[in-house]
Amino acid sequence: MGRKVFGESLKNAMDKTTDPLESVEPTRTSPTVARAQASVLEEDRQATRLVDPAQIRMSTVMDRIDPSDGLEDLVVSIREHGQKVPIMVRKISGGAYEIVYGRRRLLACLELGIRVRATIMEMTDEEAIIAQGVENNARQDPSFIERALFVSGIIKELGKTPETRKNAQAVAYRALQIDESLVSRMNRITLGIPMELIRSIGPAHGVGRRTWEKLLKLTEANPAQAHAIVHKVSKDLSGPERLQRAIDLLSLKDPPSPQAGPVSPVTMKRRGNRITLDVDPGLLPDLEKAVQELVTEFLDRGQDSVSVPTTPPNDPES
Repeated sequence: MGRKVFGESLKNAMDKTTDPLESVEPTRTSPTVARAQASVLEEDRQATRLVDPAQIRMSTVMDRIDPSDGLEDLVVSIREHGQKVPIMVRKISGGAYEIVYGRRRLLACLELGIRVRATIMEMTDEEAIIAQGVENNARQDPSFIERALFVSGIIKELGKTPETRKNAQAVAYRALQIDESLVSRMNRITLGIPMELIRSIGPAHGVGRRTWEKLLKLTEANPAQAHAIVHKVSKDLSGPERLQRAIDLLSLKDPPSPQAGPVSPVTMKRRGNRITLDVDPGLLPDLEKAVQELVTEFLDRGQDSVSVPTTPPNDPES
């Protein structure tokens, strides 16, 4: 049976791609909006199909850092109770399909070696991304950094030229229904922090923009160090703890350079006619006494060595 997957949120999001739709004047409807709305209506009339997972490719715009994370429970559920909710795919060239949403259900069916129940749609790149974003919002569990990566992926995929970049940013904020200024901030975060470090930290559910921006600032100040700490972010920590660990590591100041040899308990520095001694505190009382005795002995020895010459220096007989 057909199932209505999209509600008013997707319809409204697609309406915003051009001027509002005037139902009494169909000639004003843009082709893009008309196709999007037709797809929404068609889905309600269309029955789902069982599709070989091998015929479905992943989309180029990611919305999860690791779709397979925690997949075991879903595999068990589908094995015992079957796939209750169909995925959505769209037709692409060569008779294959591309996932629009439902990646984890697709991976679970692939793991089980069974066909996946899917709703097949005719959609453009832009329509598919909007549908993917709307579904992500409805799911309520993508983290901030996953949403940011989704934004970055949209801009990368749809904004390959200066002319198309502005439209890509518009699609991003309409797909996620967020403020335009947040789109730019999200994109800057994902471009500024090394992807390997983001993957090492993971989704970090519950952590918002400010903490990720703090990591971005530290990364921009020391890019080489940001790459170097990837292996130091332990997988034994939770996502938020990993993020804080990365921040702490990048906040550390450079350690002092190692000494060439063993450190002496007493060091002496000379500047002009002044001599300064740096002394281990435990040696200070004994060393102070020894220095006083040495100075006294040195001065006494210097006076004893002074002698009066037997011959005047100006004597011509000398």
